[in-house]
Amino acid sequence: MEIKKRLLDLNLPRGKSAFLWGPRKVGKTYWVSHTFPGVEIIDLLKTDVLAEYINRPALLRKRCQNHKGAV
Repeated sequence: MEIKKRLLDLNLPRGKSAFLWGPRKVGKTYWVSHTFPGVEIIDLLKTDVLAEYINRPALLRKRCQNHKGAV
């Protein structure tokens, strides 16, 4: 599969983050996993993952602190 050039060029400075938002099935997860190999992706459409974050909101902060300094 080939990644097509998009209008958006997400060139983030090291240590910064972005929220990638868009309709389903347009290639967001594919793009992230190929642009940033090994990055952790949190899929809130998976009900068990969503329930985990609803029950423990501080979990997101904890997971982000564990990745401090990562791309």
